[in-house]
Amino acid sequence: MDIYQLIRFHLAGPLRRRAFKSPWAYRLLKQLVAAQKKRYSWQAAYELLLNTIDQVAAAYLQQGPVVWHNVFFPTEILYGLGLVPFAPEAAAAVAVGLGVAEEAFRVAEGDWVSGESCSFHRLAYGCDRAGYLPPPGAVVCSSHLCDAAPQSLAAAAGYHHVPFYLLDVPHRQDAAAINYVARQLKSITFSLADALGVPWDQERFQEALLASNTAREHLLAVNRLRRQRPACIRGDEAHGFIYLMLAGFGSEAAAAVYRQLAAELEQRWREQRRAVPEERARLLWLHLRPYYPTEIFNLLEQEAGAVVVFEEMHHVYWEPLDPARPFYSLAGKVLSHHGLGCMSRRIEAILAMVDAYQVDGVIHFAHWGCRQSTAGLRLLQDALRDREIPFLNLEGDCVDKSKYAPGATRTRLEGFLEMLRAV
Repeated sequence: MDIYQLIRFHLAGPLRRRAFKSPWAYRLLKQLVAAQKKRYSWQAAYELLLNTIDQVAAAYLQQGPVVWHNVFFPTEILYGLGLVPFAPEAAAAVAVGLGVAEEAFRVAEGDWVSGESCSFHRLAYGCDRAGYLPPPGAVVCSSHLCDAAPQSLAAAAGYHHVPFYLLDVPHRQDAAAINYVARQLKSITFSLADALGVPWDQERFQEALLASNTAREHLLAVNRLRRQRPACIRGDEAHGFIYLMLAGFGSEAAAAVYRQLAAELEQRWREQRRAVPEERARLLWLHLRPYYPTEIFNLLEQEAGAVVVFEEMHHVYWEPLDPARPFYSLAGKVLSHHGLGCMSRRIEAILAMVDAYQVDGVIHFAHWGCRQSTAGLRLLQDALRDREIPFLNLEGDCVDKSKYAPGATRTRLEGFLEMLRAV
């Protein structure tokens, strides 16, 4: 029985929604996780799960003002204010594992939410209206990279009758853009503090930026270790840590988990403990992965020995933050994302990853409804073809398992693996 089966078992039935609001449920859940500790291949993954349970409990039990955010908003601000961050998009991925996705999709469909929109946001909408998400005290959102997030989160703020703050991010990266974003971040920070009755604590805010820098350094250490041959961690294992990139920076927990992961990777490298018995190919994974059971990674890594050695989502694209200039440096982080602006920026970053991780092939998971990820793929494919790097655009959906076609997916993966063997 995996962790999701355990959670489903204890949260099933008519008391399910009530269980999310019970301190007893979280104590029981942590005891269940602790009892399963030996089943975790990575101590860092075990620590991440315990910390995630604590964070979820803080949101559902309203242990502080809960602020919903999209995954591209700089969470250092929320941790720096002593708030409880909650990312509905990340919650949507968890909802798949908990077995509530079908119900939530039906709720969203009943409210005429378009099936053409991103399923992460449709699922989050349905979970919220079905009573599965903790009510927010405020909602913040960044406009960059995801067109659906501002509309989705603005609607959520309206539904809950709470303030909504939008960070408008331009597509240029010059000094004027940095100043423009910095001013907005400062305004949002103090508006949040005022609306939620949170006292401004400059030392706490600076500590959040320092914690973010520490996490960044440990993640860079993890990424350097993953460049080595042979790989010591499989892609299906590494994907579990992406949550921290989306919702953890600014917390001490993120720094601790990355520190532990780096230490474990270094030890496994010294002991020459391979991710797979024979590494036949090295792959780069672009965008996210499906959050329901599939055979994709088993086919690639376990059967074919084609290890996903890095994920685009783990790329550290920003410079260290300056606690003395918090809003200016956070603006620089926001504007540094390689997916913002011209497609050439993303292509340049991906080609650098190909070189750094000695990649033999690239897989892009084309999540349905995600324009920012799938737009411009022809340009990326051409750039990789010029480098004679095999590329597979694998169409699917990260959270809607009804869109998954096992047979067709396996056929496309097997064809891609044949391309790798022929190179």
